[in-house]
Amino acid sequence: MTLRARLLLIFGGIVVITIALVSYAVSAGARKSFQQIYEQRTTAATKQVARELEMQGQALATQTAAIAGSEPVRSMALALSGSTSDPAPYVNLAASLASQQQLEYVDLLTQDGMIISSAHWPARFGVREAWINELSDWNNQTPFLKYEETPRGKELALVCVRQVSMGDRNFDVVAGRRIDSNFLSSLVLPEGTQVLLWVPTGDAASEFQDVHGPRRLPADLKPVLEQTLSRKSEITHPIHLDDTPDGTLMAQTMPLLDRSAAQPLGILVVASSRRELGALQAQIRNVGILVAVAGILLSIFASGWWASRISRPIEELSSAAQDVAAGHWERKVVGGFPAQQDEVSRLIASFNQMTDELLRQRDRALQAERVAAWRELARRLAHELKNPLFPLQITIENLMKARQQNSPEFDEIFVESTTTLLAELSNLNKIIARFSDFSKMPAPQLQQVDVNRILAEVAKLFTPQLASTTNPIRLETKFATTETPISGDPDLLRRAFENLVLNAIDAMPNGGTLRLATLAGRETLVVEISDTGAGLTQEEASRLFTPYYTTKQHGTGLGLAIVQSVISDHGARISVSSNRGQGTTFRIEFQRHAAQQTVDAFAG
Repeated sequence: MTLRARLLLIFGGIVVITIALVSYAVSAGARKSFQQIYEQRTTAATKQVARELEMQGQALATQTAAIAGSEPVRSMALALSGSTSDPAPYVNLAASLASQQQLEYVDLLTQDGMIISSAHWPARFGVREAWINELSDWNNQTPFLKYEETPRGKELALVCVRQVSMGDRNFDVVAGRRIDSNFLSSLVLPEGTQVLLWVPTGDAASEFQDVHGPRRLPADLKPVLEQTLSRKSEITHPIHLDDTPDGTLMAQTMPLLDRSAAQPLGILVVASSRRELGALQAQIRNVGILVAVAGILLSIFASGWWASRISRPIEELSSAAQDVAAGHWERKVVGGFPAQQDEVSRLIASFNQMTDELLRQRDRALQAERVAAWRELARRLAHELKNPLFPLQITIENLMKARQQNSPEFDEIFVESTTTLLAELSNLNKIIARFSDFSKMPAPQLQQVDVNRILAEVAKLFTPQLASTTNPIRLETKFATTETPISGDPDLLRRAFENLVLNAIDAMPNGGTLRLATLAGRETLVVEISDTGAGLTQEEASRLFTPYYTTKQHGTGLGLAIVQSVISDHGARISVSSNRGQGTTFRIEFQRHAAQQTVDAFAG
C-alpha cells in the first residue's frame, strides 16, 4: 500500500472514528435524557391513575352510602326484616337506584348474601354471593376492584359495600363503576403518553382497550402482560403498536390487584412515545453521515496535499532504491524541500551522496578486481605453463647432448624425445584452449528451449558411461509434468548441464545415485542436479564458483566458473548445498520471462 493511500486511510479513519464516537456519545446522552423523561412521564401517569382511582373510590363510597341511607332502601329493609317477608316486589329497585346515582352496578343483598335486586343483571335474583360474608362490617371498608358478573361476561369494576341495619337484620348495598375505556379517557396524562387496559376475562374482543374502546392486542405486548400477571409486579419494556406512527413506545405495566392484593385482576399499560428520541437519533445520524462525507472529502484533499509534499519524494526515493538494488548505481533523486531542510530533503541528499560514494567505490573495486584478476590469470597461466615447459627443456637438452656425443642410440633417443615433445606441446595447447574459452565466452543466442528435453538428452549421453564404470552409478530423473520452456541458448545450457553432471560423476568414484529434476512454478523454473558423493565442507561450497579454485587434483578451477557465467548470462541464479557424507546438490533457478532482458543488458 502506498503512503498516499495510508495517509488517506489515516485521515479518513480519524474523521470517521471521531464522528462515530461523538455521535455515539451524543446518542447515549440523548437516550439517557429521554429515559429520564420516560420515567418522569410514567411516574406522572401512574400517579394520575392512582389519584383517579382514589377520587372515583371516594365518590363511589359517597354514592353507596347515599343509596344505603335512602328512603326506598330503608323501607325495603323494614319490610323484609320480618320472618315472612317477600322480596319479589323489590326486584327492580336496584335499577332505579343505579339510574339515580348514574352507576353501572348496584346490588341489594340480604345478610346471608342472597341477591334481592340487581341493576345490571336482574335475572340473578335469588343468587347468593359468598364473598359478602368474608367481613361482618363493610361500612369501614374502602372501595376495591373485583370482577362483576354480567350478561356480557366478567367485567372489571371498582366496588364499594355499605350495610343497612334494621332491627336484628342487616342488608348489604353493593355499588360499582366499570373500569374500561371511559375510565382511561378520564385521565389527564402528560403529552406523548397513553394508558391502555388489559383485563384477562377470556373475551379476546374486549379484554384490551384504550381510550377509544376495544382494540387488537399487539403480539409483542402479550408476553409482557403475561409476565406481569405471573410476577404480580411492574415491568418496563419497549413495545410496538400497529397504529402508532413512530412504531415503538416504552411501556410500563402496572397490575391492578384485588381487595386482598393477592391476585391481579387487570393490568394498566403506561406507554410513552419515543418519537422525539427517534427523530433526534435520525437527525444525529444524518448530521453524522453528512459530516463524515465532508470529512472524507477533506481527507482526500488533505492526503493529496500531504502526498505532494511527502509521499511523492518518498515514492521517488523508493523507486531509486530499487534501481540501485538492480545495479543502476548512477540513479539520482530529484525532489525534497531544500528551502525548508526537512527530514525528507536530508534523506534525499544522503541517498544521492550514498550513490555517489557507491559509484566511486565500484570504480575502485572494479579497477582493483581487474588488477587482481590479471595478476591471478598471470599466476595461474605461469603455473600451468611451467609444468609442461620443464620436461620440454629436459628433453631438448638430452637430445642436444646425445647429438654432440654422436651417441649410437641417437635415433632411438630422437624418437623418444620427439614423442615427449609432441605430448607436452599438446598439453600446452589444451591449457591455452581452456584459458581461451574462459576469456571469450560468447553471448547466448536466445530462443525458446525445453529444459526437460535438454536434460533428457544429457542423461541419454551419459547413460553408457554411468553403467560402464567399475562402480555403476544409478540415474534418476524427475521432470516437471507441465511444459518447461524458457528463453535460452540450448548449446550453452547443454554444456553447463554436462559440466555439472561430470562433476557429479567425479564425486562418486565408489558409485551412487545421480539425480536430475525440474520444478516448474508460475514465474520460475528450477533445475536440480544432485549426487550422493562425499560432499563438501561449507568453506569449499562457498568458494566453489571462484575462478581457478578446484577441489580436484588435476583441475584448472574454470569449469564451475564457466557454468556460473553461462547461468548468469541467462538471467538465472545457481547455488550449491552440500554436507560432508551427504552428497551435493546444484540448484539453478530460471526466471521464465527475464532471460532476454538480462542478455540485452549484458550485450549493452
